[in-house]
Amino acid sequence: MWDIGGRKGRTLLLQGHHDRVQSLCYLQLTRQLVSCSSDGGIAVWNMDVSREEAPQWLESDSCQKCEQPFFWNIKQMWDTKTLGLRQHHCRKCGQAVCGKCSSKRSSYPVMGFEFQVRMCDSCYDSIKDEDRTSLATFHEGKHNISHMSMDVARGLMVTCGTDRVVKVTCIIVPISISV
Repeated sequence: MWDIGGRKGRTLLLQGHHDRVQSLCYLQLTRQLVSCSSDGGIAVWNMDVSREEAPQWLESDSCQKCEQPFFWNIKQMWDTKTLGLRQHHCRKCGQAVCGKCSSKRSSYPVMGFEFQVRMCDSCYDSIKDEDRTSLATFHEGKHNISHMSMDVARGLMVTCGTDRVVKVTCIIVPISISV
């Protein structure tokens, strides 16, 4: 999701579907983003929380934790008489790391990772249990969704899919009133 209105240039990643996202709808009243995917998944994202921007992936010829060379770093492999390792990236800090230094996976919803992703061991250790609490809810649309439309005023969501099914679903949109 891009913050173009604020002209800040932020890019937020929201990872929560197992297949292609086919349709989106932003509910301004509740500050929620609803997304539907071709596998029938429906995600409702809470956009009323402060989110962290995903880091840029750093480039390196060797692991930025243990300094072992990656497999394309022939000079360092020759000098150290070691085999090169495969490069991975920590999804929290963006560092280029080897598999040994990024052996853990975790969800990190504040950065948009609702499913478990690779993290370097030090970033994994820095995450608290409450940081793993989901900021989205997931629902099953029970058919291949190719398009979705919402009428919040009537409390209706309409989905259609490649299975030639049109579904009209009653939704309840929570409204909070400040006094």
